[in-house]
Amino acid sequence: MYVKRPIIMKYPTVAKDALKKSIDAFLDLLITSGKDSFKADADFGFALEDFRFEIYSPETGMFHGDVRKQKKDIIGTIEDPMQKYRIKGSSVNTETFAGHLKNSIEQYEHRLKNVEVAMDFLARGTVLLVSVNGIMDDGYDSPYTYYNKIQIW
Repeated sequence: MYVKRPIIMKYPTVAKDALKKSIDAFLDLLITSGKDSFKADADFGFALEDFRFEIYSPETGMFHGDVRKQKKDIIGTIEDPMQKYRIKGSSVNTETFAGHLKNSIEQYEHRLKNVEVAMDFLARGTVLLVSVNGIMDDGYDSPYTYYNKIQIW
């Protein structure tokens, strides 16, 4: 940043392609990082990697709660609340993993505004397609689209 008289502040601009590539790389890191993988911030990452997909039911879009082993604690059995969320869906619904990913993106990626996330299965449920739409905060409000295919089986 530099200041010119009469006080006109100018910020260095980043090319739109470079900004999009930077956001793409950051979203790749965010989605492929598991929770608790960074010591500095335990909440960084996406919780989808913590689950066993062999107990996933594509008909209901949810995990089988009775098959998954419940966590034991001193207090007793604790049911994992993330088991009740759907994988397939959009961030409009709060009980989907897309909603959790949207919250993570809004928390860690401040260069995107109006973030919308959708998740869908491809190739008979073996590939998860994550799509993120939003607006880049580049001064021009450029539209932003990101796709990532995650092999889950």
